[in-house]
Amino acid sequence: MSESLDPRRTPDHSLAGSRFGGYEILEELGSGGMGRVYRARDLTLDRVVALKTLAVHLSADEGFVQRFLKEARLAASLNHPNIVHIYSFGCVEGTYYLAMEFVDGHSLGHYLRNRHFSETDAILIVRHAARALAVAHAEGLVHRDIKPDNLMLTGHGEVKLVDLGIAKRLDEDQAITMSGQTIGTPHYISPEQIRGQRDIDRRADIYSLGATLYHLVTGHTPFSGASGPLVMSMHLAKPLPDPRRYEPGLSDGLCRIIRKMMAKDREERYADAYSLDVDLYRLQSGESPEAEDPGGPIPETMVEVPSQGGAAPGPPATFDSALLARIEENLAASIGPMARVIVRKTARTAPSLDALCVELAHQLAPGRDRDAFCEKCMACGKGPKTPSTPTKPPTGPHGAHATPARSTPASAFVVTEEELATLEAELARQIGPLARVIVKQALKDAASLADLVSALEENIPGDERRRAFRAAVRPLRH
Repeated sequence: MSESLDPRRTPDHSLAGSRFGGYEILEELGSGGMGRVYRARDLTLDRVVALKTLAVHLSADEGFVQRFLKEARLAASLNHPNIVHIYSFGCVEGTYYLAMEFVDGHSLGHYLRNRHFSETDAILIVRHAARALAVAHAEGLVHRDIKPDNLMLTGHGEVKLVDLGIAKRLDEDQAITMSGQTIGTPHYISPEQIRGQRDIDRRADIYSLGATLYHLVTGHTPFSGASGPLVMSMHLAKPLPDPRRYEPGLSDGLCRIIRKMMAKDREERYADAYSLDVDLYRLQSGESPEAEDPGGPIPETMVEVPSQGGAAPGPPATFDSALLARIEENLAASIGPMARVIVRKTARTAPSLDALCVELAHQLAPGRDRDAFCEKCMACGKGPKTPSTPTKPPTGPHGAHATPARSTPASAFVVTEEELATLEAELARQIGPLARVIVKQALKDAASLADLVSALEENIPGDERRRAFRAAVRPLRH
């Protein structure tokens, strides 16, 4: 078997009933954008294998082939009962292939067409998958396409992870062009893969496994839509629907684990598959998982919170198409062509430009890129302001001007410009220039300075950062 590129190309047609190198092809099991899968007999060792051949257009891509061979070697070195073993790989007359352990069973996707799994069974399945991923990740392999169709359930009840070590071209058409009726990659793909980030790591697999777990226990994918791009825009922008809307009996612990697995910011997910397995074990044992501090808030980007009354966010604003085009251009520089879909969708419900910028900024990971986008987004709207009736600002202690917070029936309070400046500066240390917008929004609903500080804390990721913010603004409370 040669691993060198061969100028001869085998047409993309079924090999069923023919010989392929040292294999007898018994039947075709399936086909897709990557190639075809067959049940075949290894004539040398007289054993049945699953043979996966790469499509011609992939075999013609030398860069892809070299990545494929490199990752196939790594995957072949793995030995774990929950990973389908790779026996050999190579090239026959220009067609590259993998010969793998044949699994006598069906994928989880097959079972999900007619049913969903109990919480107990789903936890067991996902624990097995997490163990397989922990082994692969330790060797530097990231699957990139975890979904029910890539998890096999054998006749003996064993879970097998398949397609490990096959490099995915994340910008290929089959990753985004799919029918809304078909379960495909867009239903499980992580936000960072959608954005085309190059530093994809194991947390992308954890997100996809979380989407798979959601599907296993509810019978529904987390997001659904008429097209692949629409579904992916939901992964980027839409809060995760509570799994209990489909299956009310699910435990709070499992829902918390799913939310943590599917956090849009990968820094908020499980750091590795081992940590996930530990939390699932706690839940299995009747203990409370450590996913999310029970005393802390659930990040609003992670879960859809039912309306509980109170002040409405206000009617949607009307945005000039030229303004939206400028914002789209700035966002596209970070996340690609999906920017147009996301900006237009978010603009339909945003009550103001500030709110629109805040919502769109969540598409980027915390850091300089998010901060830079937020500044550019707000700058896009700079222009003549609608005149308003001038009012005399209230005066605080020592003659300092004070900015009034929105009055409530029960109470009202004022905060000085100096105090506001301190809050904005300390919040900006933790989250960047979004601080100015967030302080202004939180001020509208706060009934006291303590309420305002508490509301601002909810926007800070991580307990350590929250503690640092509290310590810095504590003198304002006295």
